[in-house]
Amino acid sequence: MRHIARGLLLVLVLLLAFYLRIDDLGDWPVRMDEAFSVWAAQMDFLKGTEFIASDVHPPIYFWLLHLWLRLTGSSEFSIRMLSVLPSLIAVPVVYIITLRLSSRRLAALLAMLLVTTSPYLIYWSQDARMYPLATMFASLAIYAHLRNRTILFAFAGIGTALTHYFGAIVVGILVLHEILSPRHKGAKRRHWYVAIALILLVCTLWGTYAIGLIRKDPSFATFDPQAAFLMMAGAFSVNSSTHLGAYNLHVALVTAIFFVGLVFSWRDNPRATYFIVLGCLLPPTVISLLGLPFVPIHVNALQARYFNLFAPFVFAGFGIGLTAPLGGRWLCLVGMIAGIGLTMFYGSLTLERADARYFKDDYLSMMMAVAAFTSADDRVYFISGGRRPLVYYHLDQAGYDVPKNVYAEPVNVTGIPRSNESDVSAMMNWIFAGIDRFWLIEIEAHLDQPLDAPLNWIKDNYHRIYHIPVAWNGISFFSNDENDTIPTIDAIIPPVITEARPGDLVRIGVPAGATVELFHSGQTIDSHVAETWMLHQFDIYPFYFNGYYELRVADQHYPFVITHSQDFPGGST
Repeated sequence: MRHIARGLLLVLVLLLAFYLRIDDLGDWPVRMDEAFSVWAAQMDFLKGTEFIASDVHPPIYFWLLHLWLRLTGSSEFSIRMLSVLPSLIAVPVVYIITLRLSSRRLAALLAMLLVTTSPYLIYWSQDARMYPLATMFASLAIYAHLRNRTILFAFAGIGTALTHYFGAIVVGILVLHEILSPRHKGAKRRHWYVAIALILLVCTLWGTYAIGLIRKDPSFATFDPQAAFLMMAGAFSVNSSTHLGAYNLHVALVTAIFFVGLVFSWRDNPRATYFIVLGCLLPPTVISLLGLPFVPIHVNALQARYFNLFAPFVFAGFGIGLTAPLGGRWLCLVGMIAGIGLTMFYGSLTLERADARYFKDDYLSMMMAVAAFTSADDRVYFISGGRRPLVYYHLDQAGYDVPKNVYAEPVNVTGIPRSNESDVSAMMNWIFAGIDRFWLIEIEAHLDQPLDAPLNWIKDNYHRIYHIPVAWNGISFFSNDENDTIPTIDAIIPPVITEARPGDLVRIGVPAGATVELFHSGQTIDSHVAETWMLHQFDIYPFYFNGYYELRVADQHYPFVITHSQDFPGGST
C-alpha cells in the first residue's frame, strides 16, 4: 500500500510539472533568440549546420528542431514543446539521482518538487532554446555515471556537450569524480574508458569542423568570479540574473540554506556531498576562468541561462541537505520548514512570472499587412538592427507564402545590413541598383548603426508614396516616381491578441473609409477612420475598466479582454 501511495505521489508531482510547463505555452510572442532558433532550423540542413556552427552553437538542438518543425509547424506553442518534453524527463531523473546519492526517498521527493516548481527551470522550459535539452542530457549523464551505465553515459555525454558547449563542464566534473572516487572496476572500467574516448572523438570531430567557422568576439573578456557565483545563486534562488542588488537578502538566505544543509549532509554522507560540491562550485569557477583575456575561446556577456545544465547538482543538493538533519528532533523541524518555505517561495515566483506573460502584438499585425499588400513579384526590404530573425519568423506566421532560399529567407525580401558611415552610400547603391519601387519594413530601425543612415539614404533617393505607422515601427511604399499610385486592398486584418493591459496597443487593419469603433458596456469609447487602408492602433489606457471589449467594423465584431493584473509601466494602475 505504501508503494502505491508513493507512486501516486510521484505521478502527481510529475503532472504538476507538466501543467506548470505547458500552461499558456503559446500565449506570448517569441523573443529574438527563439526566432533565431526557428530561422536556423528552417534552413537547408547543411547550410543550417554551417550557420549555427558559425554562431557559437553546437548542433544537436537545432538538428532536432529542424525535424520537429517539419512535424509540428512553427507556432509559438509547437516550437516550445521541444523544450517542455526534455524538461519533463529531467524531473524524474533528478529524483533518481538524489535517491541514488542519499538513499532517502524524502530527499529525492523534495528535490523533485523543487525542480518542478523552480521558476528558473520553468521559464527556460517554455523557451525555444537548447537549455532544457542540455539539462536533460546532463541529468542522464549524471544518472548513468552513478549507476555505471556506460552506454547511456556515452550517449548523454555527447548529447550534453553538443547541445551546449558548457555541457563539457558537466562531463569534466563526472570524469574528475571518477578519478577522485573510482566507481568502476574490471570490465566496466574498460567500458567507461571506451565511453570517454567516444565522447572525446565525437566532440573532436565537431570541433574540427566548427573551429574554422565559429565567430570571434572582438570585445574584451572579463574575469569576474564574484559575478559568476552571484549569477548562479540568483538564478536558482530568485530566477533573476539582473538587479541582483534588489534580491540580495533572498539570494543570501536561499544560498545559506543550501550550504548549511550540505554541512549537515557531509557528516552523514561525505561521498555524496562532495559530489554535489564539485557540481556546484566548479561550473562558476571554470566559467570565470574562461573570462581570462588570454583564453582563446572566452566567455563574454555571461547569462544566467548558462547555468541551466547544472540544475541536477543544485536540486539534488537541496534535497540531500534539507533532509540531512532528520536524526535530530529540532533540526528535522528546521529542515522541514526550510523545504516547505523554499517550495512556497518558488511557487510564488512562478505565479508572478506566469501573470506577467501574455500575448502582445509586437510585429505580427505589421507582417500580416505586408503579406496582404505584397506578392512574390514585389521587392521588400527591411531595416531592423539585430531583429532579422523576428522579421522572418513573423512573416512566416503571417502566411507570407513565397519561395525561399537555403537560408530560409524569402527570395524577394532583403535585409539592409549594418554599415560603417563611410560606405553607406556605396552599399545602398549596390543593394537598390535597378529597383524602381519597393516596400520597406522598419523594425526598430534606430538600432541600426550609424543611426538612421540607411533610412536617410532611402528618403533622399526615393519618394515615400505610402506609410503605415506601427508604434515606433512602420511599413512604407517607396518609388522613384512621385506620382506612383497608392496600393489599395479590401482586406480586414483582425486583432491578433485576446488580452491587453494598460500601455498596450490593439491593432486592426481596415479598408479606406471604414470606421473602427472600440466598444465597451454598450457604448463607443474610441473610433478611427482613414482615407486609405490603415492599420489602426488603439491605445489601452490605465483608466479603462477591466472587462470585455470589442473592435467593430461594419457588421464584424472582434472581442478581447482588458486586465489590470500588472501595473502600468512607470506607475500603479
